[in-house]
Amino acid sequence: MNRVLTILANMEQYGTERHVKNACKEWLLASRSVIDSMIDVLQDEQDCPRAQKINISKE
Repeated sequence: MNRVLTILANMEQYGTERHVKNACKEWLLASRSVIDSMIDVLQDEQDCPRAQKINISKE
């Protein structure tokens, strides 16, 4: 139990909670950026004209 109390006291002293919150915030922002990029790529693919297969008969 003393170890837990020591860890909690150290976390409070060094502002670990603030660091964890900031790390989570940064991770969420990075994830959002990746998701936005993926949406842009998918939308660009829909906007691009596609090549169509042309059937050539052997006549």
